[in-house]
Amino acid sequence: MRVLLVWPKFSSFSFWNFEKVSEIIGVKYMTPPLGLLTVAALLPRDWDLRVVDENVRMLEDSDFAGVDLVLVSSKIVHRLRALDVIRLARSRGIRVAVGGPDPTLTPQPYVDAGVDYLCRGEGEVIVPRLLADIERGVPHAVYDARAELADVTKTPPPRFDLINHRDYIYVGVQYSRGCPYHCEFCNVIDIFSNKYRTKTLEQVLAEFDTVYALGYRGQLDFFDDNLIGDMKAVKPFLRGIADWMKAHRYPFQLSTSVTLNLAKDPELLDLFRECRFKYLLVGIESPDEEALKQADKPQNTGFSIPEACDAIYRRAGATVHSGFLLGLDGESADIADRICDCVDACSIPWVMAGVVFPLPGTRLAQRLDREGRLFEIARGDRVLEVARDQISAGLMFRTERPPADVLRDLVRIMHHAFDPELYLARCAEVASRLNTLPNLFPGAYVFFRNLRTFARLCVAMTRSKATRRPFWKALWHVVRKNPAGVEALATLSVLYLHFQSMLPYCYEQLGKQRAELDAMGEEAWLAGKLGPQERPALAALGTGGH
Repeated sequence: MRVLLVWPKFSSFSFWNFEKVSEIIGVKYMTPPLGLLTVAALLPRDWDLRVVDENVRMLEDSDFAGVDLVLVSSKIVHRLRALDVIRLARSRGIRVAVGGPDPTLTPQPYVDAGVDYLCRGEGEVIVPRLLADIERGVPHAVYDARAELADVTKTPPPRFDLINHRDYIYVGVQYSRGCPYHCEFCNVIDIFSNKYRTKTLEQVLAEFDTVYALGYRGQLDFFDDNLIGDMKAVKPFLRGIADWMKAHRYPFQLSTSVTLNLAKDPELLDLFRECRFKYLLVGIESPDEEALKQADKPQNTGFSIPEACDAIYRRAGATVHSGFLLGLDGESADIADRICDCVDACSIPWVMAGVVFPLPGTRLAQRLDREGRLFEIARGDRVLEVARDQISAGLMFRTERPPADVLRDLVRIMHHAFDPELYLARCAEVASRLNTLPNLFPGAYVFFRNLRTFARLCVAMTRSKATRRPFWKALWHVVRKNPAGVEALATLSVLYLHFQSMLPYCYEQLGKQRAELDAMGEEAWLAGKLGPQERPALAALGTGGH
């Protein structure tokens, strides 16, 4: 059987689409679709499989020639294009299966687009059923496996051989699924539940071996929602990773997502350094402990956030990138001041600030709906009508604080976070503190690519009057204080070029919402946003006995 696996185009002009970064590095996209490559590994080995990542190249008519089945994976940001791909395949009489986070939580748009096989849940559970139905000639089916969790210790290595790794900035692997915490605004537990599951060390090392054998060198990202969800079990795992890295002369530099309580464990910090973790995405969310408690995120309370970040810099040798949320219930009126002070005290360069987004299916969205606070446009199958990302979306529900204050605070935080003088000064401060172990020559290709990237960065920063002086000042500071941190400074500076390109669009969108609010008045504006709320029913497909 000939199968076409499609990763739809990620809409441009989004904080999550690092096109500017890819351009300056000289690649086509950030990272290959790990979920789709994992699904490919679950399919029969004798099938003819082809992956088209539309972020690398768009689908062409010739791609459908002779294809028996199209598999589409979709997140919420892919939805509009994913629906187009489904319609294109169906117009050619080709059967289509769709899965991923968005159809799992918001299936109706995919049903309306005419998908044949709707997959809600994890691939390891669903794919065997899908294959059995295809073998029996079942034309349509819904597979709702949300109540069944995959045994990830049996998950095969992803089919990395189906992509060209040189098209991407970095490649992803996975150790765990799920999260043991209950943050109200996060949809991880709605997709994977609170049961935290991990692969074995041997499985992950097999994935390391696979990408290594394919010639890949450079950044390897653990696509985990929280790598340290089980802080006891992760320690022997990290020791195994550290041994592999040493034996192979450190061909990769690692990155992942963790919770801030990593900083409480010195042994864990040391292991992160031994493994060569360079970048950590940490959800700080808010310095307001009362707001964190109301959002059911107590794991970030009871300790100093600046001290925790400093411990990560100085002991783990990794930079901290973080998100901050406005609009949380219970947050103080001076939250903008507190977030700006926290950003400065922690020297966090990459700050993703936005109003908390009621993602479809989350406990937050459900609670706001019950309380009559959820905007009509924020409903699962309509959310993309107004937003490319949660930052430019602005307000999607009635906040406890006046909406005009929340929008004003968000713009103020963004101006503070992305002022070139302040941003690059924070970069220099972090890089000068990093207890890092750079590996500048993991392979000839990566070395020369990084050298070219640094040259392009210097040119871009020098051309701009806004960044010229701050960049060279930051670079000189790091060269004097901690030359090993130059690599981190360069990476963070490249990221700034992306943020700089996105800011005008975000300010424009937030300005439109604020202008509409001012013109109509708060009461009338909220009344219009909270208007009639229809709940479309899920259309019935043949269930195929599932």
